[in-house]
Amino acid sequence: MSQEIWQLQNNINYLTLPDWEKRGAKVVFTSRHAGASEGIYNSLNMALHVGDKPEAVLKNRKQAMKLMGLDLSHMVCCQQVHGNQVAVVDSSLAGRGSRDHEDALPATDGLVTAVPDLVLATFYADCIPVFLFDPVRKVAALCHSGWKGTMGLIIIQALEVMRRQYNCQPADILVYIGPGIGSCCYEIQADLADKVLSAFPDDNDIIIVKQQGITWDLKETIRRCAINYGIPKNQITVSSWCTSCSTDYFYSYRKEQGKTGRMAALIALVGVKEHEKP
Repeated sequence: MSQEIWQLQNNINYLTLPDWEKRGAKVVFTSRHAGASEGIYNSLNMALHVGDKPEAVLKNRKQAMKLMGLDLSHMVCCQQVHGNQVAVVDSSLAGRGSRDHEDALPATDGLVTAVPDLVLATFYADCIPVFLFDPVRKVAALCHSGWKGTMGLIIIQALEVMRRQYNCQPADILVYIGPGIGSCCYEIQADLADKVLSAFPDDNDIIIVKQQGITWDLKETIRRCAINYGIPKNQITVSSWCTSCSTDYFYSYRKEQGKTGRMAALIALVGVKEHEKP
């Protein structure tokens, strides 16, 4: 199991997985600080669709892309709709959505690529980022898994795209379930709890019933989906960070009542040439 660590570069604190980078995939999950945004977006807001000044967001994105050693022309973004659609990203899509939200891939919440130095990017303020990496086939993927995406099994959709498109095998794939709202804070209504239990009948402990309310462990739900697909348990890393508990580090849509910015999840294949791939 890989270990997430904080790193400081270009004045930006971010979470990463050094073990993945050694094997060919650079991972970044940004915090909320050291950016150009002001007010409720203070300060490293990475999303163009939340009402922040576009010039501030673009400045933030340029700073974050320096962490990847690349510029905005290598970033690929999607218009997240809390669905389970997954797109295959090739060189022709480089730069899509990096400067203009309207140019991002429409109605998409997952991205998969085998092209080196393309930075897959998705944005978060409580939903769960799911990073996938096959170090054998040299394929990277990224999923935006909120409650709807989790119910829609977006992680399975991405794994299936990796299998069909690139012959990736579950035994080779690494999974990082990143920072997001934890079971400590993700309170839901009884009707949704019933739907969750119907969708995952063998995992009734992902719903926690307490005197003060009902909560759902989204990260554990995603982890079990990966295991059920065949990913070895020791190849799955689950972040201990709850975004709602830690608004000193992260944006939280729920804690901040919808008026906030977004962190970025970024992944790129690095140090891989096309002819070196099996």
